[in-house]
Amino acid sequence: MDHMKIVRLVALAALAALSAGAEPFRFVQISDTHQGRPIHQYRYRQAIGQINALPFDIDVVAHTGDIVSAGFKSHNVAGAASNLFAQIRWPRICCPGNHDLRFDRASDAWTNRYYRAAAVYQTFFGPLVQTHETTNALYVAIDTEEIRQPGAPRLPGFDPLARLEEALAAAPPEKPVFVFTHVPDCDDYFLGQYTPGWPSEEGRLAWRAVLARHPNVKAVIAGHFHRNARVEHPDGGPPTIVASAFATFWGRQASYRVFSYEDGQLSYQDAYIEDPPEGARISYDGFIVEERPAEEAPAPAAEPPAAEAAGTADPSGTEAAGKRPAAP
Repeated sequence: MDHMKIVRLVALAALAALSAGAEPFRFVQISDTHQGRPIHQYRYRQAIGQINALPFDIDVVAHTGDIVSAGFKSHNVAGAASNLFAQIRWPRICCPGNHDLRFDRASDAWTNRYYRAAAVYQTFFGPLVQTHETTNALYVAIDTEEIRQPGAPRLPGFDPLARLEEALAAAPPEKPVFVFTHVPDCDDYFLGQYTPGWPSEEGRLAWRAVLARHPNVKAVIAGHFHRNARVEHPDGGPPTIVASAFATFWGRQASYRVFSYEDGQLSYQDAYIEDPPEGARISYDGFIVEERPAEEAPAPAAEPPAAEAAGTADPSGTEAAGKRPAAP
């Protein structure tokens, strides 16, 4: 048994053992599935199998965005993504990420694309603010792309800050609240320098002000960075907790996160997902269709094909395990 599998099993066993004392409650975060590559589909399917088999009850599974890589351009893309998400047996909420509702620059073409993607997302995944309340807690997943990016299009009738305030105000003050969004409201150390997760400081401060008015918000939980992080804020409000991704772009092992809340303390464990054997062929839907003996696997090319470097799918509809595309 490999090391990462042992780590995952020990972590999940530790979470299960918590139930011997005061009963905690638990929820799961998945993030940055970046559907559109066979290896990502494979990892997602493996994670769903693990999550559905967890040996304890889960309040909710929250997807913190970048569900797909190239945006919700069509009903076919969104339908396939929503069908896979629906295979999770626990209650589910989600929010879109910057890859789902892409807005790369100010232009009529990008604005129209943004509006179309938002409409498709809402058709297949539901509203841009989603809540799930249990006897344990209130969970809120919210799209913040409009307020974190200066100049981003404003969707008619959608005010993220007002909707967040409304959702938080509905919770009894003694009930814990957990807020999910895609991009962390903090700086990221990336390529040797700090860069703002939210380029709009005005939007970030307004967001933090809403959170500060509700001390029962225990954490902002996000993805996007494709790595793990926890940030405490000078305003004294809830910390920002960042989980890693399913996607291969930075060469990391895929994982999802199991949170546990007990006696006012939030803790979590990361559960890791094993990739298929080297040389296995994976269908576009994420199933192994062929596994070559190691000695028959072709040697890697010195230069990846242009399509791979761009992060696009293999034209054959399959992909060899072990290949890693360039970052998007």
